[in-house]
Amino acid sequence: MQRRRATESPITDFPRLARTARALSGRKGLAGPWWLRLAPLSLVTAACGFNLWVLRAESTPVHDLNDSSYHFAMLRWARMKIDQGKLPLDGWYPDLGLGLAQFHHYQSFPHVIGAYLSVLVGEAATFYWLLYLLLALWPVSVYVGARLLGWDNWTAAAAALVSPVLVSVSGYGYEHGSYTWRGYGTWSQLWGMWLLPLAWGLSWRAVKGVGSFALGALAVALTVACHLLTGYLALLTIGVWALVTPSQLLARLRKAVIVGVGAIVVASWVIVPLLVDSAYASNTQWERGTIFYDSYGAPKVLGWLFSGQIFDSGRLPVVSLLVGVGLVVSAVRFRRDERVRAVVAVWLISLLLFFGRPTLGPLLKLLPGSDDLPLHRYINGVHLGGILLAGIGAAWLGRWLVELSRRYAPEVKPALAAIAVAILGFVALTPAWTQVATVDHEGAVWIGAQMTWDATDGADLATLINRVKTLGPGRVYAGSSSNWGGQYRIGSVPVYAELQNYGVDTIGFWLRTESLSTDVEVLFDDSNPAQYDLFNVKYVILPNDRPSPVKATLIARQGRHTLWQVDTSGYFEVVDSIGPPIVADRKDIGAMTAGFDQSQQLALHQHPMVAFDGGKAAAPTVRPGEAVTGPAGTVELESSHPDQGTYSGEIVANRTAVVMLKTTFDPRWQVTLDGEDVAPQMIAPDFVGRTVAPGRHTISFRYVPFPDYPLLLSLGVLALVVLQFAPAAAEPARRWFRQVLKVG
Repeated sequence: MQRRRATESPITDFPRLARTARALSGRKGLAGPWWLRLAPLSLVTAACGFNLWVLRAESTPVHDLNDSSYHFAMLRWARMKIDQGKLPLDGWYPDLGLGLAQFHHYQSFPHVIGAYLSVLVGEAATFYWLLYLLLALWPVSVYVGARLLGWDNWTAAAAALVSPVLVSVSGYGYEHGSYTWRGYGTWSQLWGMWLLPLAWGLSWRAVKGVGSFALGALAVALTVACHLLTGYLALLTIGVWALVTPSQLLARLRKAVIVGVGAIVVASWVIVPLLVDSAYASNTQWERGTIFYDSYGAPKVLGWLFSGQIFDSGRLPVVSLLVGVGLVVSAVRFRRDERVRAVVAVWLISLLLFFGRPTLGPLLKLLPGSDDLPLHRYINGVHLGGILLAGIGAAWLGRWLVELSRRYAPEVKPALAAIAVAILGFVALTPAWTQVATVDHEGAVWIGAQMTWDATDGADLATLINRVKTLGPGRVYAGSSSNWGGQYRIGSVPVYAELQNYGVDTIGFWLRTESLSTDVEVLFDDSNPAQYDLFNVKYVILPNDRPSPVKATLIARQGRHTLWQVDTSGYFEVVDSIGPPIVADRKDIGAMTAGFDQSQQLALHQHPMVAFDGGKAAAPTVRPGEAVTGPAGTVELESSHPDQGTYSGEIVANRTAVVMLKTTFDPRWQVTLDGEDVAPQMIAPDFVGRTVAPGRHTISFRYVPFPDYPLLLSLGVLALVVLQFAPAAAEPARRWFRQVLKVG
């Protein structure tokens, strides 16, 4: 035996490595000193401390240049609803996409939580401090999630240590650049990122039979409510947990069904409204066929993976090497350790999803709702699975080095060797620490510069925007990302994004919502006066060296900015409707109405009705071949409150015509005509309208929120109670049944 020990390689001496692992993790029988058991937490603390330092500028309120601008606007909208004494789960959100029920179609729980917290500390402080703290303390979630998955404290701590330093070539992963001011600003995903390790760990324990069904379902449901894409992955992985231990397949499948169904019921207040009105959420033509919808395909993704660009873009592949070691260790342990099977399985599933439609093709149809999955975002699961694999690999390397020191330097105590190896691991990540710190420092410099711009040039712009608020209601245009607006900036921030910070109804910040009008507004031609009237673009803000692209009146100058007013008919207009109807659905509404937007019919105020999603269009008011002269009618009085989702007016119809409200159609619009409720109708391009007879009419449009939130929230609470207490209550019956079977 001694000869075998003397010649055996420490790399392959797995029994001895296992004993070292137990010793270093402080397990009973081989426990080390108390300070050694706490030592792994120092790695978590170091990772959080690094984040807290390099990201400290992210807590500074400053105008955003990315998606954070509309996430902050959503928080402000929710706070407005709270101040009005309303539950901020649904309502008309007018500021983007020509209006939509944004909270109805989008994961809004983070914004609702933030809005309630803002009552205490203010909206800006709440938003930016939540961003800063959630991102900085992300290693805590990784550590806790790994421990819940059954990993020892050193493996979990190693994963936490790695978690802040990922950098991918594609972006949008679990990396600083997905969330920071100079990055993408995916604020909702940040909440999903924080919750996913906990959802994986708690659902794993529940399916394994050692944890609470209620906690597992709750963690997954919260992930769904905070970020739908991440929640979808969390739901998929519940099934994975059941499959990784074939010897217990039936029992674990039963538990997985309980947890999965429970999570869906708890999250039903998000899922049910989304599904009920899914036909009215855009599946934009501008992203289909691009990487933002289809992802990159297996050859490119695998090329990035093996070249280190998934985890270590632009530097030495230190994290990628640890992931590789983790995969090798997992392969060796695969048959006897269900934990590695679980981690490898969710990592591979995420990798397959990240391959996207070019690779998976029709197979994706097997996944419910896959038509709405932007698959490039599933680098998230690749990152989290990779972090856990890196933790496995780093912990194995550390234990091997400790064991090596015991062989060749027996005078060194294992505890001291463990501390030395931990320090060595921290130092080994130096290329990653340096790169991330450098980029974050550059971001801090940019934030400081932006604060100066906001206080000077931005203050001039704010003066004009505040002037707009004193004038009549109408949309504001300051260019877009597809034209000169991309260069019209306050510091680094395009003015069309700045407008979001002031709560005004805008056009030009394209492709940010699920509004049906997403594909319609992208086609806005700022040289076509008829389209200004169509979209009620009443105000144009321009740099002072740029003339108005259409006939307009100069209202004010401030600094280098000018404010112009265009003559439009307002949010209401009385128009003729013509045939044949446009036939469209949520995937092609922009393409099918594009011809009309550029046609002579638009200038003549003759709009086709729309037969949407297999429905029947309203009858046209002008028969084929019929000649009409003069306007279809006039708007005598208009009262518009976009933030409240209410528009009303008095109109005179010169003939049978359609009263058109220039905002996105939604089946929850309630139309009242002369005191009677009537059904809303869709009119081109995708607006809400109503046919009226000749004469004077009073008409109002009011968005009515989804009515069943209290019921669904109550159902979710009831489901949690049942999941928590039913298993224990049913145990006597199960014991009796098993006894009966045994006697029989």
